[in-house]
Amino acid sequence: MWILQGAVSFGAQAVIAAYFGASAGFDAYLVGTTLPTTIYMVISSGLSAATTMYFNQVKAREGEAEAFQCISGLLVMALAVGIFLGTLLFVQAGRLVTGIAPGLSQTVSGEAVGCLKLTSMALPFLMIYSLLTGFLNAQYMFFSTTLAGTLLVGLVPLPVLLGAPVSPDALAWGFNAGALGACALLLMVGLRSGGLGRPRMRWSDWKHASSIGLAPVGAAGSAHILWLFERYFASSFDPGTISALNYGQRIVNFVAGGLTYATSTILLPYLSAWIEAGERERAAGFNRKTIIGTTICAAAGLILLVGGGEWFVRLAYGRGKFDEAAIALTTTAVWLYLGVFVSYLYGVVINQNALAMQETLVIAVGATTALLSYLVLAPLLMNTFGYRGLPVAASTAFLISVLVSTRFMWRRYQAFYWNSAPHG
Repeated sequence: MWILQGAVSFGAQAVIAAYFGASAGFDAYLVGTTLPTTIYMVISSGLSAATTMYFNQVKAREGEAEAFQCISGLLVMALAVGIFLGTLLFVQAGRLVTGIAPGLSQTVSGEAVGCLKLTSMALPFLMIYSLLTGFLNAQYMFFSTTLAGTLLVGLVPLPVLLGAPVSPDALAWGFNAGALGACALLLMVGLRSGGLGRPRMRWSDWKHASSIGLAPVGAAGSAHILWLFERYFASSFDPGTISALNYGQRIVNFVAGGLTYATSTILLPYLSAWIEAGERERAAGFNRKTIIGTTICAAAGLILLVGGGEWFVRLAYGRGKFDEAAIALTTTAVWLYLGVFVSYLYGVVINQNALAMQETLVIAVGATTALLSYLVLAPLLMNTFGYRGLPVAASTAFLISVLVSTRFMWRRYQAFYWNSAPHG
């Protein structure tokens, strides 16, 4: 299923690159979708994981039927929050775009405002999609969640392919279609499985879920605000800079996501279930094997990106309006984001461990460290190295963050990372 999702995502980005290249028009779309995407990524990273933990905890203490009712109640709350946030983004679109990317020209900024108004309508669907992903992963329905993720990324260029004018607004409508399609699929699966029904609306349930989700949502917010600041800084460079950095991130995330897809999808559901059941030795053994696999994947991925970075860029994007200048800028970004790549692989394991062991402060500290490090490094490196300084700052900040989180978890849970017991 990841191969299918990766192929669809790869194809969608190739179509966008061919029609838009690294241009001011694509900059406008990226800035216009920055806040909806950031909110979605924060919710997805935090709410999905928190929902998995919450479902397993309620199921262990009160039974499966009660857990199903609690999830249905959370869906109602997620829908209400999504509608509120979407309305806020729509009303304040002009001010928000100016705040995110003050260096854009008036024309590009106007296109970005239009995109933000359109994509703000997707937020209620993205909220429900994120919560349902965590809920269905907790029941090991990985096929359905992967298929929904494929729809989410694959429908973005659909309006352009169907003949709509090549404009940021066309991509914005594709963004909305992906959110609606992914949400509808998971909602249908949840209803057919019998896991959704009459919601249990209790303040104690919402308080419990919020206490679990507050730290991961806050940590995800800190991490993704970093990327928002990158677009803020990048808007001061030539048109197309934001696009090139985005294309470079896509290549790195594509390789990293392929190497860690199984880890990021199944590690938390299994660890949290075993730890709640008191099977810590089983959880520790599984986690040690995951660390070994992650190390092998990190080495292979580094070799692949260093040796084949330009080849990946040409294969994915080198056609249509994506010219040699865009290829050079994007390839540079891929190489300089290698620190982000390594941090992503190990961060997936460490953060899932911290959630499963309810060490949520570790996640918050790690994400805050990354954001503060970036805010210190980015202006300095940007002034020294120009465009190259931004991906270098991001790589350094994420590496510092992972080292801080790993040190804490190693000191408290060494058995989960190294088997010190004598063999014999």
